[in-house]
Amino acid sequence: MSTPVVILAGAESDIQRIYNRLTDRRDGSGDEFMDRLANVFARLETFPESSPVRLLGLRRALVPGHIFGVFYTIEPRGVMIHAIADLRQDSDYLERMLRDRIE
Repeated sequence: MSTPVVILAGAESDIQRIYNRLTDRRDGSGDEFMDRLANVFARLETFPESSPVRLLGLRRALVPGHIFGVFYTIEPRGVMIHAIADLRQDSDYLERMLRDRIE
């Protein structure tokens, strides 16, 4: 059975920002990121519990070949995508950003 993936507004903004930044650096890299992100979302539809709980009760799935993580929760209405973040960021900053997204 498939669980719907719901991309929340903050995560949608993250995706657009990352896509733009990657595309500005090298043609095609934004599209390649989007393909890999789509594969992560497809996996989460089928196996929502496949990623470990990391920060603030959020699970984190890695985007293969990239420095980004997908932070999400599993709720009755689906897999709620709260953020896509650069995992090289300061952990305190990352935690504050995630806290703002889930409150």
